[in-house]
Amino acid sequence: MSRKFMLVAGAAAIAVSGSLMSAPAKKASASAPPVATYWMDVSTQAGLGAGMMGGGGGKPSLGDIMGMFSGRSAASYTHGLSLRLASRTPAPASPQADHLIPQGLQMGPSLPLIAPPPATAGKPDEYRPGPMDKPQGRMLVYWGCGDHVGAGQPLVIDFAQMMSGKVPENLRRMGAMMGRMHGSRSGPLSAPGFGEWPNARDTRAVPPTGSLIGAHRVLANYAPAIDFTLGPGQDFMGPLNLMDGGPAPSGADLLRWNPVGTATGYALAMFGAGGNGDMIMWSSARTSAFANLDYLSPAEAAREIAAGNVLAPNVTQCLLPAEVARAVPAGMVMGIGYGPEAHFADSPKAPKWTVTVRYKSGGSLMRGMSGMMGGGSRD
Repeated sequence: MSRKFMLVAGAAAIAVSGSLMSAPAKKASASAPPVATYWMDVSTQAGLGAGMMGGGGGKPSLGDIMGMFSGRSAASYTHGLSLRLASRTPAPASPQADHLIPQGLQMGPSLPLIAPPPATAGKPDEYRPGPMDKPQGRMLVYWGCGDHVGAGQPLVIDFAQMMSGKVPENLRRMGAMMGRMHGSRSGPLSAPGFGEWPNARDTRAVPPTGSLIGAHRVLANYAPAIDFTLGPGQDFMGPLNLMDGGPAPSGADLLRWNPVGTATGYALAMFGAGGNGDMIMWSSARTSAFANLDYLSPAEAAREIAAGNVLAPNVTQCLLPAEVARAVPAGMVMGIGYGPEAHFADSPKAPKWTVTVRYKSGGSLMRGMSGMMGGGSRD
């Protein structure tokens, strides 16, 4: 794919980018903010980029690489963990914060929570971009699962028209599409007392066999002690293995995936390029809305299922419409299984601390690669 396409598609993905688990305590009231809030983002990622080092840490074989491109590899996945502690109490000159973890996570006794270094402004003459070429081509946006696309598709964005100073009406529609698909709150990114993991001191990968089940404790010299326990159903989600199921009689292409036990809903998106240079975007939403490829709370997932923007948790396949399959013989498909959330607090009323643990499982597939390689999951 061209660099221009990757930049635009990546920006679009970022822009657009389970039933509530039992919680020992209710969420804090907005009228009584806690001293400290702690967020755990728990993810599983399967497909391209996941498991590229092989199960034993060595180099992947050619078969492993081909399997990941075509969706034939069901064993390639990684676990991710993002931890953020935010306190209204300012950190002292020598801040100290650690997350004491269960032995089953296989990462030692604790993970250090460290504030990121302050951002530094770049020098004015640090970067001098050269003259930009006038953009050419178009972006075509499609949506919905089925043999064929619905009326009003594709939505066409002409880049040259945009650069001439005209704002196409379709661009306004595209902004409205983005606005109809909201992501979950992202949690704190800074505070008077703040620490996160991974960080500059510790960037270790989470072992694929590690488990979060067990007692957790967060200790910091700028926040109250936080204690909570994750039980059954509150571990990493299973992998979402996307598979290219091959063409339907209509010319549509079948995309399949395995059910993920605790998923509250699914969404798919595809990015690719047509033979004439057009950039193609598609999402599984029933209406003209982009797929949210990040965390979505169970309540939000339920609302989006009702609106047709998210596929129900019992759905395990989607037909990529024939018009899209023809326009993009090979394209990057990304999927997500939205997961549950767990909430903890030291007290139902006016708590000193609260914890939010949220889950997701993502997968990716280079559609069309299986046919090019003479294999794949077309059964």
